[in-house]
Amino acid sequence: MKRNFAIRAGFILVLLFMADPVLAGSAQDTGAAPEPAASSLVAEEAGGSGSGSEALQEDGWEDEWEPAVPLADPLEPINRFFFHFNDKLYYWVLKPVARVYSTIIAEDFQVVVRNFFDNLRTPARAVSSLLQGNVQDSSVEVARFALNSTVGIIGFGDFASDVMGLRSSYEDLGQTLAYYGAGGGFYINWPFLGPSNFRDSLGMLGDAYLHPVILLDAGWDVTIGAWTFEKVNYTALTLGDYELFTETALDPYTAVKDAYQQFRNGLIKNQ
Repeated sequence: MKRNFAIRAGFILVLLFMADPVLAGSAQDTGAAPEPAASSLVAEEAGGSGSGSEALQEDGWEDEWEPAVPLADPLEPINRFFFHFNDKLYYWVLKPVARVYSTIIAEDFQVVVRNFFDNLRTPARAVSSLLQGNVQDSSVEVARFALNSTVGIIGFGDFASDVMGLRSSYEDLGQTLAYYGAGGGFYINWPFLGPSNFRDSLGMLGDAYLHPVILLDAGWDVTIGAWTFEKVNYTALTLGDYELFTETALDPYTAVKDAYQQFRNGLIKNQ
């Protein structure tokens, strides 16, 4: 039983990293998750609700982008291989599916779906804020989860933000480890999941254990289906971002790596 629980938790981290991500993903960080564009990193890795980028802009660090100290990349040959793997999956599988999806599903409904998956990450954000000693942000996340899961109709609507003005903290356990002094370690480009580092990968695993889906007695087909659905939905909302970012870069791999590091540093700086 415990073994199955641990295995499910490990797989649920896929749902958490969109990826996109960084996501994520451009993944809101999945059937095949590409490396996310810089613009998508801000929106999705911060929480995937759309209001994330607005909140970060208000904090002001987007306009004070500092060159990041190069992140160690001892696995570069492997990382580049998986970068190209993810890239091909994006162009050959995920993007075509997302295009069809976007012609069938209205954008307003896509936003509703994104809200639903973002709401499922609220417990992880609440715990992360509490572990950093920020009781106020943790309490806000608990209130957001309660409101959006009830009045917001199981998270389809962001009632807490739109009506009550309760904004998300956009914290995660990777940021919590950084709060206590943990460095990024070295760069990792995961297949399907995209860019990360050693510290944030450990944080993802911890976040997985706090995901509500892990408490559901659902089969693997349901879990994988939800994971794929989220990825396709997010990609449909961000079509063109990944291409714009990578196709204008001299070295797309390095550009994505640097964008990921700068994005995560910006979140940590504003804790």
